[in-house]
Amino acid sequence: MNAMPIELRAPRAPRTLSTPQLALASAPHCDPHWLDACLRQTTPTANALLKQIFGDSVMPRGEAVWLSDLIELMALFGVDPRATRTGVFRLTEQGCLYARRYGRRSAYALLPDAAEQLRGAWHALSAPPDYAWDGSWSLVINTGGSGTAPAFAALRRSLAEQGYCALAPQVLARPTMPERCGRDDPPALGLAQRGSVLQVAGQQVDGLGPLQEMGRQAWDLDATAAPYHAFLRRFAPLRHALADGQALSARQAFALRMLVADAYRQCRASDPLLPSAFLPQDWPAMPAYELCLDLYLHTFPLARQHVEQSLGEPVPPPPPLRNERTLQRPPFRIHALSKA
Repeated sequence: MNAMPIELRAPRAPRTLSTPQLALASAPHCDPHWLDACLRQTTPTANALLKQIFGDSVMPRGEAVWLSDLIELMALFGVDPRATRTGVFRLTEQGCLYARRYGRRSAYALLPDAAEQLRGAWHALSAPPDYAWDGSWSLVINTGGSGTAPAFAALRRSLAEQGYCALAPQVLARPTMPERCGRDDPPALGLAQRGSVLQVAGQQVDGLGPLQEMGRQAWDLDATAAPYHAFLRRFAPLRHALADGQALSARQAFALRMLVADAYRQCRASDPLLPSAFLPQDWPAMPAYELCLDLYLHTFPLARQHVEQSLGEPVPPPPPLRNERTLQRPPFRIHALSKA
């Protein structure tokens, strides 16, 4: 089984962990002080953890998972059974999961559309944040059609989350990213189809001045860099300790893998992913990416062992489709997993 790339969704403000110490002091060779200091700083919400577990641990197995097993995995992070059940119900209502009933027991699996979109999102996240830029730009221009001002204002806010800046009062722009980064601007499509905006792509954008200076002025790079720096401060000591032979238990490896993935997901969610020509020389995105990759792969064997132990009993084949709770579900969209 190959390690799966990780999921990236919308950023979330850190939340202090108020649960027991994630059982991280249980490994005989593990110093609880340094490990707990790193892992107790923040923890994902229950919904965010469920999304991460389904994407990282359940989907690669290609199986459904018992609700009781999900409750056990979530308990490692201090999430009580009620919160786990509520989170699973919400993901089901959003059209991400479907339920199977076996008497008094319930199992859950990803719907095919949700699984496919998750794979695409992970593929984009696993791509390095540094890429070669060919000088192309993507522009969205307000044509001034009737009634477009409020719609364009909403579009401006939406595209700002995808890295667009205001090149002029009615022009939004960003350097074009390669397809592997997986971003697009679907909010602009409806207005473009009605003739309210123009979407333009090309390389003839002159008069911008030094690109690094433009990057500093047009994007809030300090705010973007802050989560990366926090990620490096939090997890770099773990990489050094593991390189020096520090041992982890299977439970610790699983906890570390989930927390690293979630923290890096938050970093990437707030990053406009600009080409290096627009960024300072000491930009922290690549060091954070390499640290995440090192820890994510290092913990994979032991984390998988913990998952196999926790999800040991296989779920029987699904009953006929008419008995599954798949009818009248809204179409799943990747943002359905982003609201933790």
